[in-house]
Amino acid sequence: MQSINLTVKYTNKNKILKLDPFMLYLQVETLGPNPQKINCLIVQHALNLFYQLEPDTQLALYGHYNRRHQFVITKFMVRASVKTLAG
Repeated sequence: MQSINLTVKYTNKNKILKLDPFMLYLQVETLGPNPQKINCLIVQHALNLFYQLEPDTQLALYGHYNRRHQFVITKFMVRASVKTLAG
């Protein structure tokens, strides 16, 4: 499996798939002139990401694609808005 870096925007679509271990599905959109929707799964630190997500948040994702063409996130970074930092 080849690891890939993605810079994306969260599209405000998520779903909790499992509670133990906490597995989260989310849909993101690539940045740029031709945005593509990508279906993502996260298990490691999923609760932390779920807490930090807000509509239209920019994310930096690192991971790989599985056999079902879903992006499996292994590392992530949430770009904090100015409003969040000031509050």
